[in-house]
Amino acid sequence: MILYRTWIQNKKVVHRTYWAGSEDDETKKVKDEILKVFPDETFPFPMYVWGVKMGGNKYTIHNCSCSADYKDSSKLQNSLLIDKDFIKYFYDLDTKTKTIEIVYKKGQVMPVVTVPSNINVDYVTDMCDAKFDLLNTPAIYVSGNVRDIYAWADTLNSNISKPISAYKKLEHDDCFKFQFDTNKKLTEITLVAHLERYAVYGEGNKVYTEYTSDYADELTNIDSTEIVVPNYDNHGNRIAQSQSKEDIKEYIKVPKSDGSGGYDTVPLKDL
Repeated sequence: MILYRTWIQNKKVVHRTYWAGSEDDETKKVKDEILKVFPDETFPFPMYVWGVKMGGNKYTIHNCSCSADYKDSSKLQNSLLIDKDFIKYFYDLDTKTKTIEIVYKKGQVMPVVTVPSNINVDYVTDMCDAKFDLLNTPAIYVSGNVRDIYAWADTLNSNISKPISAYKKLEHDDCFKFQFDTNKKLTEITLVAHLERYAVYGEGNKVYTEYTSDYADELTNIDSTEIVVPNYDNHGNRIAQSQSKEDIKEYIKVPKSDGSGGYDTVPLKDL
């Protein structure tokens, strides 16, 4: 199981998306929790991608759409979900409420507002409720230069909060979700971001997987996530967050001082 994406608003992680095997323990646990509240849920494909809302008893499931003639198309439950790009299901287990984000294929719908030519439109979406009635709260997922994206956002809503600082580095396929209300007003911007994933050494021979990013140092709730600010040894190599570089035993071999040949092993810090 890997932490696949983080969803960030106003320098705070609000949602985490995981990628795992459909039969992995954590995947089955999440699916079972959802089915306890929504026992009639069905999906045309196995569950590999799912998410957890920060600070709430809420889950998401990401599943592909399919064509009407696919053998399990009936498991989509409504024709509204047929022949789309993919579907994102939102489950609030406390209020027993389900909503669905429909991600359209390119060319199926137009963005709710005009997007400048220097910004890429990755997805256009809309939401529906459990009765499959559209809520008319569209969203546009865009990518490109962060400063260009933020400049466009300010023309739509000058008071809108930005997910991270404009100078922070992102992965090439990270994107921003622009959420609009029923009046076509921009209400929220969410960064949908991948994370850098490293195998790092800790104490002894233990190896850890750590997640980080260039914007990690400005996340206000980083301690509630798996994300860490990168930690380095004295030579710029990644080490585990729990490892203190002062405790790393680094040695160098130097010729014996008595000229007898051979080498002495000396702590690097003593040279």
